[in-house]
Amino acid sequence: MRWIATLAVLGVLAAAIGGLLGLQVVETTQLAAGAQKKIAGERPVPLQYSGSARLLKLAPVITNLAKPSSSWARVEASLVFDDVRQDETGVIAAQIGQDIVAYLRTMSLPQLEGARGLQYLREDLNERANLRSSGKVKELIIETLVVQ
Repeated sequence: MRWIATLAVLGVLAAAIGGLLGLQVVETTQLAAGAQKKIAGERPVPLQYSGSARLLKLAPVITNLAKPSSSWARVEASLVFDDVRQDETGVIAAQIGQDIVAYLRTMSLPQLEGARGLQYLREDLNERANLRSSGKVKELIIETLVVQ
């Protein structure tokens, strides 16, 4: 009989603690949701590109690396243009494709490894694209990079 009474007391105690914990979780969630609504209402998210921005997919670039020369790299990228005439985009895209080939031929495999290597590659290619296009290319987006 004592055994059943002990189990009943422990069951009631567990239910009470679970209920209090549930109320605390609900209260915390409501506070967090209210804070998120307040933050979202204060500042709108700025647009990164203007309404006239266009995306142009480059032809895949395949070339070998400097070291080891048996390693090959394939890059698929896109360019974000802003206020550029249609006839200029093809010429600029071809020139940037050649720049990508020339740049990758100077790279070694360890320079491309890891997140830091990809970030450096992205920054360098963006800078080259911006210089080549005289500021007409807003960003070069690396879609895929495969090194074999």
